[in-house]
Amino acid sequence: MVKSIAVFGVNRTYGSVLAEKLAAHPFRILVLSEEIDDCPSLFLDYPDADIQVLNCSAQTGWEADIIVMHVTAENQLKLVNSIREFVTKKIVLNITELRGEGSLSDEIELESLLPYSRLINLSFIESNGGQMLFSISGRDQDALDETKALLKQAGFVHAPFELT
Repeated sequence: MVKSIAVFGVNRTYGSVLAEKLAAHPFRILVLSEEIDDCPSLFLDYPDADIQVLNCSAQTGWEADIIVMHVTAENQLKLVNSIREFVTKKIVLNITELRGEGSLSDEIELESLLPYSRLINLSFIESNGGQMLFSISGRDQDALDETKALLKQAGFVHAPFELT
C-alpha cells in the first residue's frame, strides 16, 4: 500500500526539499493549493509523481497516513486546530529549525495539542559536502523507526545531532 504524506509548508525550504525527495519515490504527496503556487518545480521536476493538490487542511490531514508540518509559528496553532481530530494515531513530523532555547517548549506544546498523535520532531542540516542530514526525536519508538526508514528511502542521511 502506498503511503499518503501530507506536506504542510511545501513552500518553505525544508518542506520543499522533503516534498521533492519524496516525490521521486512511490508515495502519494498531498499539498495545499495555496502553497503549491510557490513551488511549481515539484510538478515540473517530477511529472510522474503522485501529487494531489487539495484546498482544505482538514481534508488533507484526514487523507494522509503521515503529516509533515513546516509552517511558521503563527500558522502552527491554526493548522493544528484544523487537523487535530484527523491525526489520531498518525505520525506527525514537525520540522524544527535548529536554534537556541525554545525547542523543547515547542515540543511540549505540540504534544499537549496533539496528545493522540505520534509526534516526531525532525531537523535537517546540510553537511559540508552538500548532503542533507536529519535528526529525529520523539517518544514513540515505532514512529521513530518508520520515520527513519522513510527519510532514508527518500535519500536523507541519519546523523543524530543535538536540537539545542
